[in-house]
Amino acid sequence: MCLARILCGRAIHEFVLGAMIVPSLMCFVCFAWAGGTAVDLELNGDANGVILDVANGDKSCAMTTFMLEPIRQFLSWGMVIMSVVLLMTFLVISVGSAALIVNTVNAAGDEGPKARPLILFRGGALALVVGGLLISGGISAVQTAKAIGALLFSLVMVLM
Repeated sequence: MCLARILCGRAIHEFVLGAMIVPSLMCFVCFAWAGGTAVDLELNGDANGVILDVANGDKSCAMTTFMLEPIRQFLSWGMVIMSVVLLMTFLVISVGSAALIVNTVNAAGDEGPKARPLILFRGGALALVVGGLLISGGISAVQTAKAIGALLFSLVMVLM
């Protein structure tokens, strides 16, 4: 719905280019750079297992830190902090979009000024639910909730 709102009135080739081709190319470049560099550093023995030995979620941070280590320690931390800020920005925008979509569907497309408090409420409720799951059971609780939601959504899709 958010893409439909942003790209309303654009030509089909602009939609395809802006919504599918350019983001796919950017993801390809990012994954090729990060993954290819990490694999190359480990295969050549330059990293000495530094990247391979960390947990899966920390490999990109370990690779960035290893690559920038000769320059300066603070520069590598700057890159890690910038990565975390970008990820947090992505998550906040995603939650905001999810709250907007849920509110638009529930309000039957009404986008008047009375919709804003409901959007804020739904975004806050979503954040509280995820925060509660993280506090109570950690990432495994979030993954379990995600699997249950995906199962229910799959059943709805089959019925459709």
